[in-house]
Amino acid sequence: MAAPNQDPIPLNPIEAKANFEADLPVVLKGRPLEETAWMRLDDLTLIVPLVGIADGAQPDFYFLRLNFGYYRDWPPSAIFVNPRTRAFKDGDDNTWLPKIEGCPEIAVHVNFQGSGQLICCSNTLEFYKVKHSVEAKHVWDAKSQNFAATINAVQRALRSPFYKGRQA
Repeated sequence: MAAPNQDPIPLNPIEAKANFEADLPVVLKGRPLEETAWMRLDDLTLIVPLVGIADGAQPDFYFLRLNFGYYRDWPPSAIFVNPRTRAFKDGDDNTWLPKIEGCPEIAVHVNFQGSGQLICCSNTLEFYKVKHSVEAKHVWDAKSQNFAATINAVQRALRSPFYKGRQA
């Protein structure tokens, strides 16, 4: 189970896949994946397109890659990726990162303390991997949360007044 200052432990891939498979129809509210713009890359990886909207600006499109190797004990891994490569390379792909400022729930770092991209949010696995401090009320709770919490938290931050456009 997720806890501050503990190293996340990956699940057996069969168990992680079963957890993801069980929650996918719940998050999709019964719609088939084929009716969405979501892309399933493999048994444990999903790409979700999201839209950033700043006041008076055209919308920006982003792609959030979620990996479920530690799920449901821990939140999914989450990073923004280049839609062509479905990966992120610091320097080359910074345009695919949103600039989010002043959001109490999320910050996005290109390369957090040399460990790579970090969506700094208690609903992402990387947040726990870097041992970020967190109040008990914000710790991932596998009993009451599913990966919709991750997607929804990121989507909320991609709105005004927090969203300020692309990082590069």
